Amino acid sequence: MWLMTNIGFFSAVQKPNTNFLTIRARVKNDLDNLRSIYLPDLSKTVGHAGTDYPWRATVPHDKFAAALTNIVMDISYPNFKNEVAAKQGKARAGKYSKVWSVLYELPEQDASATVSSKSVWPDASQADKNVAYGGVIFSKSGKVLLREVKNHWDGYVWTFAKGRPEPGETPSETALRETLEETGTRPQIISQIPGEFQGGTTVNRYFLMLAEEGSGGVAASDQETESVIWVSTDEAKKLIGMTTNQIGKVRDWAVLEAAVKLFRK
Repeated sequence: MWLMTNIGFFSAVQKPNTNFLTIRARVKNDLDNLRSIYLPDLSKTVGHAGTDYPWRATVPHDKFAAALTNIVMDISYPNFKNEVAAKQGKARAGKYSKVWSVLYELPEQDASATVSSKSVWPDASQADKNVAYGGVIFSKSGKVLLREVKNHWDGYVWTFAKGRPEPGETPSETALRETLEETGTRPQIISQIPGEFQGGTTVNRYFLMLAEEGSGGVAASDQETESVIWVSTDEAKKLIGMTTNQIGKVRDWAVLEAAVKLFRK
């Protein structure tokens, strides 16, 4: 973990065969700042010449987590680089600016970066197709959340939340927005579900998600969802079977099967 703050730059790692974190720094004063302001439990700084990080110290995971919370709570500035210049000087702020210049080249949308270092989805080869993103939401007990489509539009009865991206959205942002809008849940993304699933008008990609069983709901003004329900996977298969849109029904069965297989790994 790299951590750039207005008091220093740190690298936090857990070394093999240890149960604590090693906090490394290029500049000794950065560790001194961290210890004096936020992390009194940080061990004595030790020199390690000839390495990428010549200074390091150790700390338990929970103490470092508490320090991170306090660092976040102290954020009150509108511009990070200006705050660094004020706290650590223009030279340090200039070096951070160079880092930002490199990071600026990152693509604005990158499905492979939303969940893991390697996407299970194909490369962007759907130039002539619309792609929608959604989520299959499980509870810890293995129940799955389905949504009932308002007025059973287009022959759909029970299905999964999904939708097309809005401008500037990443796949994960689209999927989380759609699940919130259509099920009332705020799930946690676990992984991408392998494969693409062809619908009537879109190619669909789904995330495996986790939420608290019983969560979710539908506002009276919702124009897309009639109700939501938590059911077993066997019950979900039966409910999906009520859909009369054959393409959509077969797709949702395939999505459910792929999601269950991944969830049970």
